[in-house]
Amino acid sequence: AILPLYLFKSKNFSAVMVGLFLAGIATNGPMLLLPLFFQNIKGFSVLSAGLILIPQGIGMLVARPLIGKLTDKLGARNVVLVSLAFAIVGTIPFVFFNEASSLIVMSVVLFVRGIGIGGITVPMMTDAYTGMVKQEIAQASVGTRLMQNIGGAFGSAVLATVVSLSIQGKVPTIPLMTTAYHDGFMLALVLSLVLLFPALFLTNKKLN
Repeated sequence: AILPLYLFKSKNFSAVMVGLFLAGIATNGPMLLLPLFFQNIKGFSVLSAGLILIPQGIGMLVARPLIGKLTDKLGARNVVLVSLAFAIVGTIPFVFFNEASSLIVMSVVLFVRGIGIGGITVPMMTDAYTGMVKQEIAQASVGTRLMQNIGGAFGSAVLATVVSLSIQGKVPTIPLMTTAYHDGFMLALVLSLVLLFPALFLTNKKLN
């Protein structure tokens, strides 16, 4: 009743639903890990950990105003693929960062990552409505929001579990915790790469 299954007959709608779920894990999951990484590995306070994430927020702010225009001009597929490339580039270094890593380098990487994640979900959610009649749009909107929220919650839980299992029953030394966070970021990176597959099924329809 909430989400009619016949909507999944649309190839791009199915791709969007899978993509939003994976994006929730790959983008929202690290949002939980990042402040914890800076607190536990770099020794930052809660406030300082929040401040160091500002470049990521700036990256998202830079991307968001451009996403709608670029989606209209280039199509959702191209925008999502380019955004994913930025997100992947902005995630890879966190698989290697440690307590000695430069904050300047980290800030630049976070900015790049912010640009990437700022351009993934909006084009996908827009593409979900392509080819639908008016009465189907409200139902599709519920579905996309539902999948986005489930993916985000699932991603946070899964990545937190990965980190927790890596240090369970062991003395939580800095090198051990660093490796645990690397495992979490690696999983996010792998899922970002998997997200490339459903992104290929989005449309390139140019809207007027």
